[in-house]
Amino acid sequence: MRERLLELRKYFNMTQKEFGEKIGMTQSTYSPLENGREIRDSYVKLICNTYHINEDWFRKGVLPMFIDDRDKDFDELLTIFESFSPPLRKLLLKQAEVLQAFSNDLT
Repeated sequence: MRERLLELRKYFNMTQKEFGEKIGMTQSTYSPLENGREIRDSYVKLICNTYHINEDWFRKGVLPMFIDDRDKDFDELLTIFESFSPPLRKLLLKQAEVLQAFSNDLT
């Protein structure tokens, strides 16, 4: 599992600190998981739920990697969106609606 944990973190282009923080761990708690420490079931479930990972992939390497096969761009966009304050989120949604209407006009 540790190989897939490392693969997952690299997929999201995150440091150990960033990856760990998103699941509520410090870097010093997270690091041993990549370096051979047993990954408890509660951590497996937390990682899979947080990052939308197929638990069979995480445990055994059974594809698909993601539960809903979301792509990296969508995950990155969602991460950015979640970092905004509520007023900025509303502004971004309005801009997205404008872009969507513009896109629909082009087709």
